[in-house]
Amino acid sequence: MFEMLLQWLPLAVSVLAVFIAWLMVKRERLARQALEGKFAATETVLKNARHQHESLLKQFNELRAGTMGMSQKLADMAQHLEVIADRQGEMAMQDPDGKLYSRASKMVELGADVNELMEECDLPKAEAELLLRLQQKMAQPRRR
Repeated sequence: MFEMLLQWLPLAVSVLAVFIAWLMVKRERLARQALEGKFAATETVLKNARHQHESLLKQFNELRAGTMGMSQKLADMAQHLEVIADRQGEMAMQDPDGKLYSRASKMVELGADVNELMEECDLPKAEAELLLRLQQKMAQPRRR
């Protein structure tokens, strides 16, 4: 029996080794499939991230272009406003009579009479009376 056991022992060990090798190959295949699935999922996530990155980059570039356009428009408007302010200042300097009439109008609001307007603002009597009447007319409440 010992001899028979010795004869069949190498065959049993060989069959056992083949079975263990088969189990290990099967486990390795399952592990490889799991890794391939994870790799495919990672590739999908990476592809989506790249797509989102491209989309965000495009949106950023559009916002940057819009911001640059708005900055240029604001700079143009500021320059235009400076030109208008300069022109307004020049016009104010060129119209000294306007200052006199503004001063006369303020004096009428404060209660000055025709003689005071004539003396202080060098206005003719007719202009002083006209200005006084206009101010009084504007001060009256409107009737419907």
